[in-house]
Amino acid sequence: MTIDLRKKISLAKDMIVTETKKQGVDVTQARVVFVLDHSRSMSKLYNDGTVQNTLERIFPLAMHFDDNGEMEFYLFDTLFKELDPVTEGNLENYTTEIIMQKKGKYGATCYAPIISEITTRYGMNDKSNDPTFVVFITDGNNSDKTAAKEALIKASHYNIFWKFVGIGDEKFEFLERLDTMSGRFIDNANFIKIDNLNFIKDSSLYEMLLTEFSDWCRLCREHNLI
Repeated sequence: MTIDLRKKISLAKDMIVTETKKQGVDVTQARVVFVLDHSRSMSKLYNDGTVQNTLERIFPLAMHFDDNGEMEFYLFDTLFKELDPVTEGNLENYTTEIIMQKKGKYGATCYAPIISEITTRYGMNDKSNDPTFVVFITDGNNSDKTAAKEALIKASHYNIFWKFVGIGDEKFEFLERLDTMSGRFIDNANFIKIDNLNFIKDSSLYEMLLTEFSDWCRLCREHNLI
């Protein structure tokens, strides 16, 4: 890892520490999972450096919260694919050397399969008292709305926090509905919209990513989930 990237990560971690204190986040450990849209409309962002830049900005969250210094990484489109965890050792060239080598063909946009996979893995098969923080980035609405709602309702029984990030020009009415959807055991999701990931300041990005996390942690404690 270059000195410049190390400095970038160090500065980002400092911003995250500041923001957690500001928002009253008292959780010191969490498993961080990055879920990234791999539909056809996202192809440009894989090639123009946006995905790599975003990885380098999200990874410090894992460095702050995750005690093993890794960030699990999934691509999703019609189905999903887990790739190698993101680490300090592979971060710098992750997009070119891992994503672009293993991604396969671009597909459609379906949320339910990956929501169900993460719920099964982190909520059932690999349970932990530490919460799981999922950063879920997409540039478009999905084609499986009923299944996605059912999957998120099921996920609300586990200590998994879903931060849905809509990027680009889409209106994301469905993600907005998921944010306030009734029928869940606890409110387990928050939606934010970012027009262009390359233009938002790091401090603003971390503020938005951490919004509602402390409220969710409080709900989890009240319902004995963490």
